[in-house]
Amino acid sequence: MGPHAFPWGASILQVSVVKEGAGKRALRLGDAGQREILDYPHHAGAISSSASAFIFPTDTNGGERAMVPIGNYERVMPLDILPTILLRDLLAGDTDSAQALGCLELDEEDLALCTYVCPGKYEYGPALRSVLTRIEQEG
Repeated sequence: MGPHAFPWGASILQVSVVKEGAGKRALRLGDAGQREILDYPHHAGAISSSASAFIFPTDTNGGERAMVPIGNYERVMPLDILPTILLRDLLAGDTDSAQALGCLELDEEDLALCTYVCPGKYEYGPALRSVLTRIEQEG
């Protein structure tokens, strides 16, 4: 058994397998995103015809980058707020501005799509949780 054992049984309906990232790829510009799912269609992979050929590996293709406001947060945010400014304030830890922009009405799951489309690879759910915890502690 052990700590990583999985209880297989009749109630299991689906199992997902994710390919482990193979590290750095040489000449990354050669494929130009041909087999990647991205929100912004300004690359050669956007004209790919087969959606079943996409691979979702575990590697992140580099470290964290700067937050780039290119309009992708506005496309995926279901609420009527200013997501780019709010997300910037969450990352900076500015509780006053985040409250003014409506962070008290959000939950971590509300920012999941923003995390998915972020070119800077930031996790906005934990950033929101830390800001909400600070607001609660400070009163």
